[in-house]
Amino acid sequence: MKKRNILIVVSILLAILLFYGGRSVYYEYYPVPIEPSAEWEPYVSALDAQREAFFVESDGIKIEAELFVPNGGEEQKPAVVFSPGSGDSLYQNYAWGFIETYILDVFLSRDIAVLLINKRGMGLSEGLYTASSIEGRGEDVNAAVQTLQTHHRIDADNIGLVGHSEGGWVVAYAAAQNPEIAFFISLAGPTVTRREQAEDMYSYEAICAGLEGEVYNEYLEKRIKTTDLGIKIGKVTNFGLLGFDYRSMSFDPKASLQTVESPGLYIFGENDNLVIPATNVERMEEIFDGDVPANLSIAVAEGATHIYRVVSTPCDSLNDPTQYEMSTGVVIILNDWLTELGY
Repeated sequence: MKKRNILIVVSILLAILLFYGGRSVYYEYYPVPIEPSAEWEPYVSALDAQREAFFVESDGIKIEAELFVPNGGEEQKPAVVFSPGSGDSLYQNYAWGFIETYILDVFLSRDIAVLLINKRGMGLSEGLYTASSIEGRGEDVNAAVQTLQTHHRIDADNIGLVGHSEGGWVVAYAAAQNPEIAFFISLAGPTVTRREQAEDMYSYEAICAGLEGEVYNEYLEKRIKTTDLGIKIGKVTNFGLLGFDYRSMSFDPKASLQTVESPGLYIFGENDNLVIPATNVERMEEIFDGDVPANLSIAVAEGATHIYRVVSTPCDSLNDPTQYEMSTGVVIILNDWLTELGY
């Protein structure tokens, strides 16, 4: 009996050591560094804009930021802050030209300044985004807005937000929390909960793999069970990606959408296999009982994927995206909406 008790104690101690040892290694080496793309510096150096790098302080954490102010035009510019999607990402190397085409090209050409920020732990930003949450990311975005409001080249009353994918949740939340936000734009950002979005994603994984009937159902059930297990582990450990998933899986943009007063634009991709347009448009209608308020606009870009490449079917999104053209439809939707707002 005594020997058994000793073994139990030793096992518990080893488990604790493994946990904290793994935790220490994780915090030291994660996230994995991402280098700027080879095309980034030549592209931004050729822009007709002034560049300024600095840090935004949010709750004692320094967030890497870079401001692009277009030359000419008004002395004080409207501005947008861009919030990227989920996972490890660097604005200097993001989704094969997404920022260049849909953020810098669109807004700088309209005499609107652009502030790009890297999530906690990415690039030169301190901290770890995995130790945060959707709400925490929104607070970082609003800290960036507050910094911009003090900049001598920026019109403090005309600062908007743009988010991609998970960043769409982030900017909707940030705009709802901050009535000084002039507008927000969600690019392929969900209106469903994070869990519902995950289920949609798993569904298209199965469809694109050619699964049908009972095999399809079994695959979906397995993926959902694995997600639930990860959430349970994240709840216990509360660190790393599993901890972030635990804190964010229940996130629902409903409250943000119901309370935000700023004009908002949602652009879904017709062939998005991650954020399904039909599901998310339906959720928007459901949130408002079929009467979506005038300040919220919805558009679906023909043929566009999650990163706004034009393809024939959602399953084409699984191919190398660089073989497909960027979506001119998204650019037109953005420009038309900004014109309507007076920008």
